[in-house]
Amino acid sequence: MSVLDEGFRGGSGGSRNRPHGNLSFLRVSVFVLFGILGARLFAMQIVDGADYARRSRENHIFEQNILPTRGLIVDRNGEHLVQNVGVYKATLVPELLPEKPEDRRAIYQKLEEILQVPAAEIQANVKENEDKGQAYLEMTIKDRLTNEEALKLDEATTDMPGVKLNITPGRQYVDDDALAHVLGYIGPQFKENRDVYRAQGYAVNEPVGVAGLEKQYEKDLRGTAGYSASEQDAQGHLISALKTKDPVPGNTLQLSIDKGLQDYIYELLNDSMSMDSWNARVAAAVVMNPKTGQVYSIVSVPGFNPNVFTDPSLQSTYEQLNKDEVHTPLLNHALSPAAPGSTFKLVTATAALSEGNIVPSTSWNVTSTVLEIKGENGQIYPLYDWRQHGWVNLYSAIAWSSNIYFYMASCGLYGYGPKGLGNGDSALGAVILGQYARRLGFGGSSGIDLDGEFDGVIPDPAWKAKAHSGPGFNPEDREWYYSDTCFMGIGQGDVLATPIQVARMTAAVANGGKLVTPHVVDSVVSPDGKTVRTIQPELKETGLNPTYLAEIREGMHESVTQGAGARAYQAGIDIAGKTGTAEFFEKGVKYQHAWFTGFAPFDDPQVVVTVYFDLGVGGDKAAPVAGKILDYFMKNVKP
Repeated sequence: MSVLDEGFRGGSGGSRNRPHGNLSFLRVSVFVLFGILGARLFAMQIVDGADYARRSRENHIFEQNILPTRGLIVDRNGEHLVQNVGVYKATLVPELLPEKPEDRRAIYQKLEEILQVPAAEIQANVKENEDKGQAYLEMTIKDRLTNEEALKLDEATTDMPGVKLNITPGRQYVDDDALAHVLGYIGPQFKENRDVYRAQGYAVNEPVGVAGLEKQYEKDLRGTAGYSASEQDAQGHLISALKTKDPVPGNTLQLSIDKGLQDYIYELLNDSMSMDSWNARVAAAVVMNPKTGQVYSIVSVPGFNPNVFTDPSLQSTYEQLNKDEVHTPLLNHALSPAAPGSTFKLVTATAALSEGNIVPSTSWNVTSTVLEIKGENGQIYPLYDWRQHGWVNLYSAIAWSSNIYFYMASCGLYGYGPKGLGNGDSALGAVILGQYARRLGFGGSSGIDLDGEFDGVIPDPAWKAKAHSGPGFNPEDREWYYSDTCFMGIGQGDVLATPIQVARMTAAVANGGKLVTPHVVDSVVSPDGKTVRTIQPELKETGLNPTYLAEIREGMHESVTQGAGARAYQAGIDIAGKTGTAEFFEKGVKYQHAWFTGFAPFDDPQVVVTVYFDLGVGGDKAAPVAGKILDYFMKNVKP
């Protein structure tokens, strides 16, 4: 027998003895522990299994975006134009609903009773989400609840598993019709854009800017969403908070607009709609800095309460506004086109001087209000003027807005000597005039930081051939005629321009040839008050001779001191301007637009004002309104 065998069996030495007592205790302990664990597992799986399964179904991890506080909008003086408010919304998570169909139906019926949303509609939407495998997502039952609906729902949610009253960020705009077109509004994401917003990290229920500054500066105003993760029971009650990230508020927009000036102009335009025999239906005004493009005021009449898009109680008001095709209140008329009339003569004067067709002393004797021109085809073209001016040069032609003088400068006066911009070729004359119009900002976007701007129209032979094609037009309708260039030279015919374009052109004349980009926002400010960025002036050189523009300014000065724009005169303010009255036809009836555009002071232009009425005479209606605006500005607004 080996030594190892002897050792294993145990010898007489104490140091080699096996600890039988301790090992037995350990064995017993292990058996007891396994017994307890087995009993516990038996209880969990067999005795309490159903209960744990129920709790597993009913308790869940709920992840939710925390929407940020939207940035504010303030005027140039820091006055708040919008405030953040809570918007009530009823939501439902399908997977938290009871399993029994009758229990679900009871919830749908209760929701219909409180929210006036058909139970069948709710049931169909729930089924759609479940079929898509999105039962875990929160769905909207009804948005923008009234206070009464929110109160009733809040009280009832304790008995409706899965239903919740949510409060999402909303907007309350100053109750001021004058600012509706500027501020715009926020609203829910449109279905066609939802995927785009999701890709940018938006929550499904996160509101977005839909119009105005709210839309244009969405990225600045939005802020950054946070999120929270929590464990909740079947009723949506919090069991434990797991993780939270706080949202970051949006930035504030500081505008160049002066609210006091905006309100003053809005009231003034409304009061002036019927100041003459023409009862205007719409009006607009633009006040801006000719050196920087800062917009101090941009007004469209009629306006409306900007809360019509966000306040359920104003739904009927919105419907009335939307149906009004006469006054079109939802349209921003400061960005909408109309025939600019004689304000466009400033473009014609610029082109004629630049092309060498005229000099400031070039004169014409307007002895009649009708001048008959015999065209190349033998056709007689009667060219009309609004008065017998007598002898006029460039200055007095601008001052008194002589049509015949600017026919001479644009299309020429066949049979009388002057051949116009095209040297006898009226189509070429139109192309040349169009080139100068575009250099002064017509026929395209002004670049203003508002939506809804129209480009207007600067016609030429190619444009007419295309625009007058198709059903309803004859081949001769596509031809460019001598009269087309004549009408273009006085801002009528097919020429269309917006008030912001006319103001921009006026600024270029006033500042010596720089085309400014108008802007409503001056700076973007962070929630802690630091300037994120300042909107810098954007100026584009037109390449126009400053000397020619100075001659045109002299004519505009005469218009107010002794010409057609005399009603714009204000004591103590040296104003230069140009009137405009544009004829147009509506259902076979002839009407007139009224315009005035000008600047002050004459020697050092600090402000441009453009006023438009859809019905009226420029010198009688728009000029005095512009003068009053300039008077208010000089007394109350600091550039």
